[in-house]
Amino acid sequence: MSFYELPAEGKDYFYFHLRDKVETTPHFHSAIELHFVKEGEINVIVDGEKRTLRAGDACFCDSFSVHSLSPLSHDRCFVLLGAKEYFEPIFSAFGNKTPPRFFRFERFQELEALYALCKENTQNEAGRYAIYSGAIEILLGLIAKNTPFAPRHQNTQSALVSDVLLYAEKHLFEDVSLSALAKVFGYSREHLSRLLHRQIGEHWNSYVNRQRARQAHLRLKKNADVSVLEIAYDCGFDSPNTFYRAYKKEYGKSPRNK
Repeated sequence: MSFYELPAEGKDYFYFHLRDKVETTPHFHSAIELHFVKEGEINVIVDGEKRTLRAGDACFCDSFSVHSLSPLSHDRCFVLLGAKEYFEPIFSAFGNKTPPRFFRFERFQELEALYALCKENTQNEAGRYAIYSGAIEILLGLIAKNTPFAPRHQNTQSALVSDVLLYAEKHLFEDVSLSALAKVFGYSREHLSRLLHRQIGEHWNSYVNRQRARQAHLRLKKNADVSVLEIAYDCGFDSPNTFYRAYKKEYGKSPRNK
């Protein structure tokens, strides 16, 4: 998954699914995102705030919030992402208030009904937009019945982290060490280290190596005639040991060409 999810930037973008094993690395996008845990447990970080969500718990990720999810057990979650244009008129009606980051929501019968409605094969574009808009309006209304909406606030730290993640995505195979980032963004290495660790939930070097290992994994599957180490170096690793450790940590096995 990209640090910056471009698919979630499309006009009228809408995604609503009941998913098993919901897991994402720290990322952000302009879409609004909601998760409703039906079964299991899942660790969530939204704008640096960490929670363990269990059945009946939910989370709200505003536009450009940096967030990640990691299951602790087998989980099932309703996941809804929608272009902010679906949500903004409703937030405006609430005085520019939104759901809190974390809240309780146990109305799964209604979620199932809305999910089934949105999955219907509606050929007419205007009809689809009306259904999606209506589903979101009903859902936010159900949330608001039991959960007070809160004033929206800008998270400047999350905005900086978004900028760093976007820069790292574009320059992943180059020098994206904390020292290099400090020169680019004008903050001290120590400040960036503390901020990134708080927002993404792991040390920056570990995070970068994980992303590089994922890119190497994709290349290994496509390039049977290129050596493993050549791919490792092309993906930004500076030593075989670092690559093998990162790859095995991510995939539980040693790398090889497919």
